[in-house]
Amino acid sequence: MANLPTVNLLKGKDASTPFRQAGEKPVRFFISPITIAIVFILAFLLGRASGSEAASFALNGLGQLPFLGGVRHLISSPDRKLLGEADGRINILLIGMGGEGHDGPNLTDTLIVASIRPSDGQVAMLSIPRDLLVSIQGYGWKKINSVNAYGEAQDPGHGGDLIRTTAEGLLGIDIPYYVRIDFDGFRSVIDAVGGIDVYVERAFTDGSYPTYSHGLQIVSFQQGWQHLDGESALRFARSRHGNNDEGSDFARSKRQQKVLTALKDKMMSYKTLSSPSAVANTLSALQANVTTNLDVGEILRLARLAQDIDRENIKHEVLDNRPESVLVDSVVGGAYVLLPKNNDWNELRNVASNLFELAEPPSQEELLSISNNGQQVDNVASVEIRNGNGEVGGARDTAVELKKYGFRVIRIGNADSFDYTRTIVYDLKNGSSANTERLQKIIPDVDIRKPSNEILATVDTDTDYLIILGQD
Repeated sequence: MANLPTVNLLKGKDASTPFRQAGEKPVRFFISPITIAIVFILAFLLGRASGSEAASFALNGLGQLPFLGGVRHLISSPDRKLLGEADGRINILLIGMGGEGHDGPNLTDTLIVASIRPSDGQVAMLSIPRDLLVSIQGYGWKKINSVNAYGEAQDPGHGGDLIRTTAEGLLGIDIPYYVRIDFDGFRSVIDAVGGIDVYVERAFTDGSYPTYSHGLQIVSFQQGWQHLDGESALRFARSRHGNNDEGSDFARSKRQQKVLTALKDKMMSYKTLSSPSAVANTLSALQANVTTNLDVGEILRLARLAQDIDRENIKHEVLDNRPESVLVDSVVGGAYVLLPKNNDWNELRNVASNLFELAEPPSQEELLSISNNGQQVDNVASVEIRNGNGEVGGARDTAVELKKYGFRVIRIGNADSFDYTRTIVYDLKNGSSANTERLQKIIPDVDIRKPSNEILATVDTDTDYLIILGQD
């Protein structure tokens, strides 16, 4: 180890001579982040649309963005299979780091292996703790959060691929892809989509959260549904010293996975994807802050697979030092680290190999909070949705949102006209106050009415609510 070059992990670049190991796998293929973002959003839009009319609507909605004209031909490009898809599992390493302007800009704060099983739309996320000791090619045994920094010191732009190959060796699985984002990008993307909604399971306070001027500050989060802007979401995901059982790496990793799921939901929402300004702001946020080795065809394929993923099908697992986990605390060279129990690396690899079987599905409490905004509801309300504004796909996307909140959508169709200026909800059976309150939260300022006999004559008797979408 004495012959290794000195690397200052607190600086973005190192003055020592970089070197590349013989036989080291080079970075696969890089494309500009702006192209990645454009294709991602086009794929989401077109994947959610159905039929030529919907596809035309999607393109027209983005027509105000002049730089999109050159990629319209990608719509008809055939899907390319992703590496691992033929074997039934696609693995992607998600990397979060500080970035320029932060202490240790290239140290990773978040490492998550996201595994997609195309056959049934299941996703399993495995969080890797930053203090896990690993063997870094050419540098010996170091904490895994430093791998990206060593890779950047070797060869700027190489950090993502070095941590990807390191994770492959650690977990014993193929991880062909990575996506790396820094704090500024994370914060800006969430702001670009108008923030995210996250269910905070336990209220907590962290009195030692770092400020941007190298000091400390107090951050707090209340239990229940919270709307978080980019900065608040970053604090929620990064907090390391919270009370009320939120100070562990396990709790922190669970919060990070929760934020990613909420961001995925928001980015795929109709409101976001039908807004040219939201799309443009997202592209701008991604342009300077995201690196990946996915190419255009692979991103198109990944985006289309993502359509079939429901939040209820996302499982979570965290590698940490809980008694039932596979890691233990240790001290190496005076530094706190995590190591496999009994130095048995096979147990760790067993978790990675059997992630879909071992990872935890959402708990009943989580499912309840997802579907009901944390409120207990005794009965499942049935809803019919009618399009009264003429927007293609509006009724379908409203149905998707309502299902997330526990409503049973039984019919979708068109209203008697497309001239409704306001959205109207008819309470057909004097429904429970909890159901009505949830509708008011999902559709702010909605006009809730009692039905006339004429309205009642147009709906079936098994319907609890009739929603007519207006232009608001």
